[in-house]
Amino acid sequence: MIEWDLGLVGIGEVTQKPIPITLAIEDEWSAWCKRADTFANAWIKSVQFLPKTGKICLIPAPDGRLARVVVGVGRGPDFWSLSALPYQLPQGTYTLDSECVDVAAWGGVSLGWALGAYQFTRYKTAGRAPAQLLVADKGALSDARRLASATYLVRDLINTPANDMGPAELTGVAEEVADVGGASLEVILGEDLIEQGYPAIYAVGQGSARVPRLIDLRWGRVGAPKVTLVGKGVCFDSGGLDIKPADNMLLMKKDMGGAAHVLALAKSAMEHELDI
Repeated sequence: MIEWDLGLVGIGEVTQKPIPITLAIEDEWSAWCKRADTFANAWIKSVQFLPKTGKICLIPAPDGRLARVVVGVGRGPDFWSLSALPYQLPQGTYTLDSECVDVAAWGGVSLGWALGAYQFTRYKTAGRAPAQLLVADKGALSDARRLASATYLVRDLINTPANDMGPAELTGVAEEVADVGGASLEVILGEDLIEQGYPAIYAVGQGSARVPRLIDLRWGRVGAPKVTLVGKGVCFDSGGLDIKPADNMLLMKKDMGGAAHVLALAKSAMEHELDI
């Protein structure tokens, strides 16, 4: 399984002092400015910063180093408040300042940061590495990493074009996911689909030289509540070639998005050791 740079680090993983991030809320902005030091106040006034959603103010130290980042969050922070920062901020390590630690117990904003750090790098060299967010809460860090890696998996699978993401390649990913939690995996191929009651999958697969299949991944505790997830895995929907415009056809590699989501959900469920 790929190891992604999620833009998240924990205590003990950093070698430099993190730069604090202040979440600027409109109703609390005046009070914060009164508490801030003279230099910070002068800088904020000079750049005419207002705590509007998405606005960023980089406050330097007197020696020129970056001392603090102020992020406008309007009436209050939400899941996406930090999602643009991994590539908007200079490379380095950041952390929410002590006044912001209670924000969603770190969880929501941490995951939002990680989702904003995504890059699809299979076919080209990655751009600059994302800025890193230090998450002090171990539980929030663990949850954010698991959920972000599952989301990255979905994005990678859907972004991969059909010449490199056919039924066999999707099966290979399912095998990797099964290995995460020791799940069992059964693959029903070709004409066996008819014999085992899946004629529609077989019929759709006849439109391709690639052998169709049903991927059945099973995991969980015997006696626990049963949950069944089914995801459409048509790796390229060529139906309607004579009526679909080119713009629509270019998106048909995403027709396996349902299967991608199911595999990522299975990965996340096993990593969280859900009782199912």
